[in-house]
Amino acid sequence: MEFYREYRSPGALIITPPGVLDREGILRDIAQNPHELPAYTITDPKAVPLGEESAVLAYTVSFGGQMLFVSTAYARSDGRWRAVFHQRTPASPVTGSVD
Repeated sequence: MEFYREYRSPGALIITPPGVLDREGILRDIAQNPHELPAYTITDPKAVPLGEESAVLAYTVSFGGQMLFVSTAYARSDGRWRAVFHQRTPASPVTGSVD
């Protein structure tokens, strides 16, 4: 809990399949639904700088037969990088062109 409290900025938003949570909402969710993090693999990381004090990191996470596309926006504040936005999108089979 303390890690996530420090890792996320006070105004952070977290987008998950069930909905949009703020920092306190995700902390409540973690407290109410504790679970161990399964072994996972991160692949295809990409970083997009948004200036000297911010960036977006995007990557794919695989665990337990699931695959998620993840993006997190970071901003530096008081000498620390903190997550200000985080989104997890479950991967699904592609049925057509995405352009």
